[in-house]
Amino acid sequence: MHTHRQSSLAVAFAVLGGIALAGNAFGTDTLRLLARSTGDQIPSALRTPTAGKLATAQLDRTTVTTSWALDATQALDARPQPYASESREYWIDANEADLQRGVPLALSAPGAVIRISPHAGGSTASIAASDVQLSVAGHRLDNASAIRSLASEDELRAAGMDAPQGSVVLRLADVVPTGKLQLALPTARGNYLVHVYEPASALVFTLGAERDSVVGGEPLRIHASITGATLERIGGLISAPDGASQDLTFARQPDGGYLANVTPDVAHAGDPGLWEVHAFALAGGKLAIPRDARTAFAVSVPVARLDGTVTRADTSGKRELALRIGVETALASRYQASAVLYGTGADGQLHPAAIAQSAAWLERGMGSLDLRYDAASLATALSSPWELRDLRLVNQADMGVLERRERALVLP
Repeated sequence: MHTHRQSSLAVAFAVLGGIALAGNAFGTDTLRLLARSTGDQIPSALRTPTAGKLATAQLDRTTVTTSWALDATQALDARPQPYASESREYWIDANEADLQRGVPLALSAPGAVIRISPHAGGSTASIAASDVQLSVAGHRLDNASAIRSLASEDELRAAGMDAPQGSVVLRLADVVPTGKLQLALPTARGNYLVHVYEPASALVFTLGAERDSVVGGEPLRIHASITGATLERIGGLISAPDGASQDLTFARQPDGGYLANVTPDVAHAGDPGLWEVHAFALAGGKLAIPRDARTAFAVSVPVARLDGTVTRADTSGKRELALRIGVETALASRYQASAVLYGTGADGQLHPAAIAQSAAWLERGMGSLDLRYDAASLATALSSPWELRDLRLVNQADMGVLERRERALVLP
């Protein structure tokens, strides 16, 4: 997926480019954006955010435009490619009484890595290898042979891990059998998080949101699946940056995977940070191995959308292209638009030619943003017909993606 770039130098060229193209007259013929494609993000309705939810007072109001050429041989993703997490791990909350008498851990493969971390306000005392007691079926294991390695809090931090004070990580030796392992810490004080990671396990729990962004109040699908087993149960929740959460209910699908439908509450959108998906599953079978997985997505307040209209400027035969994109807004703010222009090659196929970006302050109501592909960005062997792809509308108040279209416009 291409990266949208804009440096201070690019902004300077953008301003000059805007001056150079200022004389172009936009025609009266109105074009229409293409019909919605599967996977497009388009707000169905606009909402006015609650007071103080989106800060706009400090936003720059300078109008800027920029464009640059792209490598025609570079394959780009005009459709969002969301991240799917793969989990061979799970977490357990344990208080001091639990750890003092021992907590059961289910292991499906040798060489598990176990991290014990105090919760906030818990014990800050260091944990030594001798403090850890491991047992299988009531028989105590010898730590010298059962623990391959152990890293203290200082060693974890030296390796770059932001480990809470009093944390320890130990890796089990391959001689420790799979199945049920009892982990005890007689020196435990307070509450702890026990994290079990099995790098060699064949049980892989996969979790992913259908999109990497969505507008509040619009539905989003969450997919989950497991390899190496079947699921006995699965549940989850999504949590907003402000701490609000919503439960997820997964339904089994014909292909064996699981699907949850959720609509992020727009009342909790607009705060900095990503929304998190947390799913927890239990594999069926004798061992009943748990798996936890997390992923994230962005939620925007739907304060603006494209109105579907496009007008093309008269560039007087120059190898330039200027498009005015209609925007409907429910909030005065600084908005930005971007899109990739594809041209037709000698092979008759479409290839990426250039990308254009613009930003401007828009008052509430009907407005527009201009995308200008100048001669320098169109110095390519590609020609018409042209096609506009990956058209995006962003609110710079929170950099939330409001609208994104895979295929937006065809131009002769």
